[in-house]
Amino acid sequence: MRHKSRHKGPVITMLWNTALEVKTRVAVGAGARTKLSGTLAQIGAGKHVLVLCQHSAAVHWLRDVLSQLPSEDYQVTTLEVPDGDTCKSTDWLIRIWDHLQERGFNRQDSIVALGGGSVSDLAGFAAATYMRGLNLVVVPTSLLAQVDASIGGKNAINLPQGKNLAGTFYFPKAVLADQELLATVPKAQLMSGVAEILKYALIEETVAKHSDYERGPKPIFEILESVINDGFDVEDPQVAGLITSCIKMKLFVVARDPRDTNLRRVLNLGHTLGHALESVGEFKLSHGEAVGVGIVHAAKLAVAQKKLPKSELERIKDILFKAELPMEIPAKTSKEKLIACMELDKKREGDKIKLILPDGKLGTVDYDYSLPISDLGKLV
Repeated sequence: MRHKSRHKGPVITMLWNTALEVKTRVAVGAGARTKLSGTLAQIGAGKHVLVLCQHSAAVHWLRDVLSQLPSEDYQVTTLEVPDGDTCKSTDWLIRIWDHLQERGFNRQDSIVALGGGSVSDLAGFAAATYMRGLNLVVVPTSLLAQVDASIGGKNAINLPQGKNLAGTFYFPKAVLADQELLATVPKAQLMSGVAEILKYALIEETVAKHSDYERGPKPIFEILESVINDGFDVEDPQVAGLITSCIKMKLFVVARDPRDTNLRRVLNLGHTLGHALESVGEFKLSHGEAVGVGIVHAAKLAVAQKKLPKSELERIKDILFKAELPMEIPAKTSKEKLIACMELDKKREGDKIKLILPDGKLGTVDYDYSLPISDLGKLV
């Protein structure tokens, strides 16, 4: 059942340029999805369009999105994939390639990803690799995807050895982040996205210092505390403002460091342990839940290293507690397996691994902290 949306602010459209001379159109706001046909026309898309969607998104929004693509303009096909990380596999990637080949897609044609972060990952990988590049348009339907996963051009699938081990840098031609699509998201899944917003709140000052991102009059962390205390209503204009701020922050970070060699590392706060928790736990934890645990443990390490006052750690934990998100590693999880999984992390450099730790106060992080591989136990 859809909830009536009271927030009817304007759709904000941004043209984002990166150091790779890649341009992505980003439309943010209620009704952004209605720009789909016009967006395809603007990017000079061909006739063939594959809408790749997850079941949970298809039930509520597929018909709506298909109505934006008139048959006289486009030959549209759909392919439904499983919810969650199950779809991020070589099996599903090959199915998509076969689908594109059988229907005569060429490099002017497009894939539209409708769903959460997993489907945008899969669609991005497929678009990057079929004929060395199709048009990619992302219509994210989860909070986590709107604030993070759909933005930035990193796409990946999972391998048996771990999460996101095979991937590409491939930037979407457009992202349509429509807050109306959040009306049908279950509360628990919505709260999962809060962990990614928390991540942005914890890096905001560092991002503002090292990029063209400009902070508002009130820190994101304080706004997040307020909306969490009020029950996190997606119809609250403050929530729409949080989403827009997170998107802007990621755009500026990726514009400065599209290849993830320096500043972009800030976006990995909580993700080293988070990804390991997902893999070792066979994805019983959602991405947001795992990242929340990872953030807490990164903050605990920062407290132990005297980089962060313990009182700031408690503020972080309070947000996760009120969002009903876990803060600790599940009791039966093997710490040895977590450490072994983190040893394969892409941020490893020789016998050390780069971590992102809160530093001094909330909003500032050290994104050049190196932890010896032999000390990974300190993170768990």
